Amino acid sequence: FGDSGHGILMTLFAVWMVVRESRILSQKSDNELFTTIFSGRYIILLMGAFSMYTGLIYNDCFSKALNMFGSSWSVRPMFTQYDWTEQTLKGNTLLQLDPNITGVFNGPYPFGIDPIWNIASNKLTFLNSFKMKMSVILGITHMMFGVTLSLLNNIYFKKSLNIYLVFIPEMIFMSFLFGYLVILIFYKWCAYDAATSMDAPSLLIHFINMFLFNYGDTSNKMLYSGQIGLQCFLVVCALICVPWMLLVKPIILRQQYLRKKHLGTHNFGGIRVGNGPTEEIGRA
Repeated sequence: FGDSGHGILMTLFAVWMVVRESRILSQKSDNELFTTIFSGRYIILLMGAFSMYTGLIYNDCFSKALNMFGSSWSVRPMFTQYDWTEQTLKGNTLLQLDPNITGVFNGPYPFGIDPIWNIASNKLTFLNSFKMKMSVILGITHMMFGVTLSLLNNIYFKKSLNIYLVFIPEMIFMSFLFGYLVILIFYKWCAYDAATSMDAPSLLIHFINMFLFNYGDTSNKMLYSGQIGLQCFLVVCALICVPWMLLVKPIILRQQYLRKKHLGTHNFGGIRVGNGPTEEIGRA
């Protein structure tokens, strides 16, 4: 969960268990629940630390936003450069700030989410979209890191079959699909600003159409030139990796098993007879 307040409490509790580790172990508690929690004290410590970080990114402390640096949005230019008046405030329950007006938006918040989003009517739409993108970026990074660790294990144990038939197709599959999605997220963040945000296409629709090879929707314009050809190539390569991962290795392992099974036997009239040790050799 992304809440810095709850993350602080969890981190302090985990630090207490780590600091008093030897004393708690010497007491030999019979409380099964506490013993289970104590066994995962280092995991709880990491969870608390990461919860504090994501809570600061989401600007969420006990479900409240912290205005540490002051909002980057200002209402004053809507009165001085636009047509807002006191009557406008009294006659409307919902007003929208225009970031294209100079002085309304003064740049990104120094760290995390601007606190003004907590009073916005489209708060959930914005935050859910942001959190989804953050989850995709962090999740794909963790997945690719784990697959990379499997490469080191296969090299250490000299399992070349796993490298060529598991690691390589897995990396190609994840990089060409989900890694490409991460690149699109960063590209969209960099390519569109407040002035052009209304023309920004939906990445979710693009990703769905990528698998369906459906590019007839003109309402969701392309992000860059040559996108259709590149995405078709990426999907075809990812589809090739599926039988590469699931079929080739089992077939090779079966052939190796049959080869070892038939090793040291002879075919007599269609019947396999083993060359086991004779009775004399067995006595010797």
